[in-house]
Amino acid sequence: MPSIHIEKIRASKIRMIQVAKRQLAIEDADYRAAIGRAVKGKSSCSDCTTLQLDRVIDELKRLGFRPRKPADAKPKPERRPLDTSAEASKARAVWLLLAELGALRDPSEAALNAYVCRQTGVDDLAWVRDMAPVTEGLKAWAARLLPAALQIRLDALKAAKLLVPGDTVADVIQRAAPTRRPDTFDALWAAWERMAIIASAAEGASQ
Repeated sequence: MPSIHIEKIRASKIRMIQVAKRQLAIEDADYRAAIGRAVKGKSSCSDCTTLQLDRVIDELKRLGFRPRKPADAKPKPERRPLDTSAEASKARAVWLLLAELGALRDPSEAALNAYVCRQTGVDDLAWVRDMAPVTEGLKAWAARLLPAALQIRLDALKAAKLLVPGDTVADVIQRAAPTRRPDTFDALWAAWERMAIIASAAEGASQ
């Protein structure tokens, strides 16, 4: 079934490219040259992968192609302004942490608002008068998952020789949040971020 879905996407992209060719009124030789510029060694869409077709479309856009919306296309719903208050930003940050921990199937803002609605009866962060129950609920959820996730990340860093062999999760928490109780969300999150920085620095150094 996934391959059928991919083929439908591929066919849709090829149709768009044919529309672009007609819209630009380019000769066949120029069309094939455009494909060759986008995908080295190719001169036909039938030989291109789905990702390569995207490059061809980008090249045709560079030449002046402007995709048109279908006449029956439904207008996009109006987007609500994103709540950027400190309280909402904290809740959003913990929500994204939960996504990073693999706890969410959908990390989108809409899914976060659905969660907020279940907790408060209000379907948008911007309209919640008291964010504390939302944020604390998210933090408690993450705090239950972080110890195991920290151990996995610690083991990976030790295997990569980025931490000393004797280091424990408690050691990392102590270094990351020396003034906080080690079982609190803030201490656990600080340790998670510290390990992420170590891994990121090592990855940057190797490139």
